Amino acid sequence: MESIIADIVKIIKSENNVIAREKTLMCYFFDLIRELMTAALEEVDAGLVEETKKQGYQIEKKNKRSVVTAFGEISYWRRRYVCPGKKAKYPLDKLMGYDKYKRYSVLAVKDVLQVSAVATYRNTALAVNTLSCFKISHSQVGKLIVQAGKQIKAQQQSEERYDGITQKKKVPVLYLEGDGVVIKGTKKRLEFHRYQVCEDIINLSKTRRKRVQAKEFVSLSRLDALQEIKAYLANAYDLSDTLIISNADGGAGYAKKDFDEIVGYCRQHEHFLDVFHLNKKIKDRLGFMPAMQSKLISAVEFKYDRHLTDVILDTIESNLVDELNTPENHENLRRLRSYLHRRWVDIKPFKMRHLSVIKAIGCCESNHRKYTYRVKGQGKYWSEDGAEGILRVLTCIKNNELEYWLSSEFAGGQLDIGDQEDLKGAVRASLRKTHGVHLGIHHGAIESLTAGHSYLDDFSRKINQINI
Repeated sequence: MESIIADIVKIIKSENNVIAREKTLMCYFFDLIRELMTAALEEVDAGLVEETKKQGYQIEKKNKRSVVTAFGEISYWRRRYVCPGKKAKYPLDKLMGYDKYKRYSVLAVKDVLQVSAVATYRNTALAVNTLSCFKISHSQVGKLIVQAGKQIKAQQQSEERYDGITQKKKVPVLYLEGDGVVIKGTKKRLEFHRYQVCEDIINLSKTRRKRVQAKEFVSLSRLDALQEIKAYLANAYDLSDTLIISNADGGAGYAKKDFDEIVGYCRQHEHFLDVFHLNKKIKDRLGFMPAMQSKLISAVEFKYDRHLTDVILDTIESNLVDELNTPENHENLRRLRSYLHRRWVDIKPFKMRHLSVIKAIGCCESNHRKYTYRVKGQGKYWSEDGAEGILRVLTCIKNNELEYWLSSEFAGGQLDIGDQEDLKGAVRASLRKTHGVHLGIHHGAIESLTAGHSYLDDFSRKINQINI
């Protein structure tokens, strides 16, 4: 401890520039942390020998590995174990969650992903390189997002993800909404599909209410999103006594029959055509006659009078004379009439259905912003893997599950470190030790560059096993 303080004092006195002084101190602290971490990892690896040998494994050799962690890059030696009929393994890597062939630790990946959720790849790299103690390129940020997206998707679609649920939830009402959003792709136009589930409403005051968000499901594939939300509702909820209120724009894949397939069996299902999209459809189709737009909207949405709606549509058709008498206007009117007739049941206003719940639908479009602000605009083009990766990351952050899905693979890798006071005591004790410079273990190796000399390879392996 005294030598560490002496080093810190020396650095403070040797630097006159305040920025240079703080940079030097930061580098010193990070080097010290990495040195301590390396020594601790090798000590933990030594402590795993006896337990691993009891499982029938034998030490084959020691290999060196480098991993980029949240506090910088560390290099350490760990033992490789073999057992006849089983795969070779590194118990220390498994314990720490340092996945095979991956350079970054789980926490380092999580930190990068959280920044990338609100910044471009280049800005993410700039932020990480400026504020953390390791360096990363913008292309590596993209690779981490793709890898994390594939890992999260595989886990979210696995059949075992709901094995831990022993009792299904019973709720009086579930609000379910879905919509698709088009984004630019490097090869073709892409569309991601998003569903959100809301369990209930909390009355904060007479004029202010809060939705209790349960879950969001987003994917480039509508089939994937459908399967995930169906599995979630089937495994997490008992819907036998639940009122389902769904809302969508009525496009392909978002009609009432599609939501019936998602929900399955329930007490009652009420489906609504989204008011925003209904108004937009009426205004787009009647762009040639703006004066009739508000009258038709009033007849459809507020009065919900089919006879009055037909009268207004007939009136509009009778006024298609002179310059308005074009095939395009007739076609727009015909399609609008067909649209309203097909969806008349879904258009019925909330207050006319006499439901004993609060209206809490229609926010799906505004909740797209979390995603559209990141994946649209500013000349952004996405590959399918990149788009799927960033969407999965954004969904996990929105559901507050990013840490869970990244670390769930390594849930068994835990150490019993005791309480916080014991941990602090161990840290203070380690700092009191003198961290001198040492040469470490020397490892020898013999390489054979000629084919057919297997005896040299055997001899080389024996040499590598000497310093275990």
